[in-house]
Amino acid sequence: MTRQHPPQAARSFTLQTWNVWYGGREVDYGQEKQYAICAQFPAEVLALQECWGTAAENLAPKLGASLAQRGWDTAVLSTGPLRPVETSTLPYAQAALVTPCEGGPTVLVWSVHLAPYPYAVYRALAGDGQEVADAEEAPRLEQIEEVLAETSRICAEEGEPDMPVVVCGDFNTPATGDWAARPDRPPLRWRSPDALLEAGFVDAFRAVHPDPAAVPADSWSPIEPLGRAGHAEKPEPGRTDGAEPRDRIDFVFARGLDVVDAVMRGCTAEGLVEDGFEDVGGLCAHIPHQRQNRFPSDHQLVEARLAFRS
Repeated sequence: MTRQHPPQAARSFTLQTWNVWYGGREVDYGQEKQYAICAQFPAEVLALQECWGTAAENLAPKLGASLAQRGWDTAVLSTGPLRPVETSTLPYAQAALVTPCEGGPTVLVWSVHLAPYPYAVYRALAGDGQEVADAEEAPRLEQIEEVLAETSRICAEEGEPDMPVVVCGDFNTPATGDWAARPDRPPLRWRSPDALLEAGFVDAFRAVHPDPAAVPADSWSPIEPLGRAGHAEKPEPGRTDGAEPRDRIDFVFARGLDVVDAVMRGCTAEGLVEDGFEDVGGLCAHIPHQRQNRFPSDHQLVEARLAFRS
């Protein structure tokens, strides 16, 4: 018997990942602005980080979406059928089985928010080498290894060893390929994103925009000042000069799916014009003047269009 597939238009779906910054509390009417952005740029699947309990709960019904959230931090929303999965990874990673296309295959989607400290970029840019980077990256690598182990378990229990999988979210670490190609970064390896590449995942944004020198796609942070002004009196651990380096630390990694397109949406106070970046429009001011910003986060939103394979 010949297997019947849904129409071609239903063989692809849009997935977004977004750190919504303390649930939206740092911007006036933050949760209302989250909804405005999501309504303007709809997606079948939305992975959120820094939910702070209520952000995903309040957003899901407005979007007509189902919700998987078992902890305070990470969540997966889907306009199609969704089933939360119990894992050992809370609160830093929420898993859900979603069916983004009507009558289509199931996808295992992870929303991850890896350990924010120590943020190894600070010491790397201060001149410390690979050994220090590896030591500071160790908590995030351990978390990604747990996500991969749980992925294998879930696929086996579902009887779908080749199930499509997406691991996306705020990694709090840059990508090795980005740093290797950028003249303003030392050539260090970053182990947690590398672990996904080694496990057969594809970096969706780089699949579409392969040149980091031309398209850095810095998702962190559009509203942190580039100098000391606006920072707290006590710098983050390891930061030496008070400046916040900008990097791409929000990712969509896909396995068993084809990448059709990818874009970063958000704002920049400097008026960034860059391939792969789409400004949402409206006021975007640096911290501490961000409360009126239309875009209610300190992370850009990353979006990918993904297609099932025949």
